[in-house]
Amino acid sequence: MSYQSEELIREVQGQRIRAAMSQRALAVRSGLTQAHISQIETGRLEPGLSSFIQMARALDLEVVLVPKKLLPAVEGMLRSTTPEFLAEEGQSALFAKGERLLAKLKKLQGGSAALDRIAEYFRFLKQVRLSKDDVALVEDSIKILRHIRADPQLRAELDNIAGLLQVVRNRIAHPTEAPRPAYALDEDHDA
Repeated sequence: MSYQSEELIREVQGQRIRAAMSQRALAVRSGLTQAHISQIETGRLEPGLSSFIQMARALDLEVVLVPKKLLPAVEGMLRSTTPEFLAEEGQSALFAKGERLLAKLKKLQGGSAALDRIAEYFRFLKQVRLSKDDVALVEDSIKILRHIRADPQLRAELDNIAGLLQVVRNRIAHPTEAPRPAYALDEDHDA
């Protein structure tokens, strides 16, 4: 795979992961097979333009040609409209701390369904970019985990933490759109 297409594929793959979409779900949305998407993402297959566009559009991305002179302006506009996210290094460190606490809790208290659920949600959430509010919720969960380690009486809190993390995971994995009226009086809406 050429260097130029590799960068584009990584961008599309990153968007798929941030959208918490499996290759199988992307296959359904794009009309490509899951095996085809897997081969493209692993670099075993150079995607054709039509396959690449199908994947991008299934992820709500659009492939456009921009004159080189306008590229800095377009990139600046894209950066200014993107929500603020925690730097990936900080997010990685946060989840590493949480995973270390979970490992210690498992050693001290043995395994539990709640600890397994928390570990599963950490694995999912560390792969996506989180908003500041979601990061704060994860930080709060890790603080509670630290207290649980010190006070075994707080084990019931594990289910609460798992529930909070599940809410974040579900909100990211299954985004909802605001309901739209069936009819509109003004002419500005798409037909």
